Amino acid sequence: MNTQSLRTLVVDDDRPYSILIKKSLTGRGHSVVVCDSAEDAFRRLQKEHFDIVLLDYKMEGTSGINVLQWMYGKKIDIPVILITGYGSEEIHEEAYKWGASEYFVKGEMDNIRLPVMVEQVYNKHKAQRARSK
Repeated sequence: MNTQSLRTLVVDDDRPYSILIKKSLTGRGHSVVVCDSAEDAFRRLQKEHFDIVLLDYKMEGTSGINVLQWMYGKKIDIPVILITGYGSEEIHEEAYKWGASEYFVKGEMDNIRLPVMVEQVYNKHKAQRARSK
């Protein structure tokens, strides 16, 4: 069981899917904030602290890649897991180019593996930051 509670931001305009992610992560002891647009994510990321972000690739209006680019430009150093409805090598490469730590395809991630992935990505990011100081 996880001993550390992570404050997680989930950005996805698919509300039912966001709720599934929230249940999966809160069941593991994490705190989860859900927002359904990039604009809401921008506001929250400027005002609140998060340990990790789960970010949908394709949303109405501003895309997840645009959010990654904005975070990169603002030097917001939070690990990001990109969520996509359809994986491709191009999405994979673009996500990593703009700083995503990991990505997964909707429907291929279950409620058991998701919290484990979130914790692993966070711990890896934390270790990399500690080494670079």
